[in-house]
Amino acid sequence: MKWTIHELVKKAKSENLLEFTLDLNRFISDDQEDLVGIFPTKVSGHYEYDEPNETFYFELNIKTTLTMLCALTLKEVEVKLDFVSQISFSSSFVDDDTHIIDGITIDIDQYIYSEILIEKPMKVYSRHAKEEYKEDIVSMDEEEITSQSPFAKIKK
Repeated sequence: MKWTIHELVKKAKSENLLEFTLDLNRFISDDQEDLVGIFPTKVSGHYEYDEPNETFYFELNIKTTLTMLCALTLKEVEVKLDFVSQISFSSSFVDDDTHIIDGITIDIDQYIYSEILIEKPMKVYSRHAKEEYKEDIVSMDEEEITSQSPFAKIKK
């Protein structure tokens, strides 16, 4: 969602309730190896405008489902998220938690996506991942260990 600052100031006292659905799949990059997809994200909440400080405070309830890869089997796992987030914007520096408004618009999509990344679990496991997981243990004798070592030549 994108709003102009003027539009937000105008609606701050009477129409400050928000409810919309976002498609955030465009933000997923190759760097996020465990995140496969994001279902449509439902956002609801409200915002306030602090006129003396020229700061907007958004309090948003974010509901979505992520498709992530199992840490053991690499099977796809759906992870439901439902959390509340506070995001603030200002035209000048307030503190490290307040984003500076660049230009005359606020595009909140990327900030909602970053909040989702903070809330997503580090690892997920599919339902039967631990049962299906099999570890191959290789035993080596002393000679094999020495010959395969990259430091074998240094030791001699």
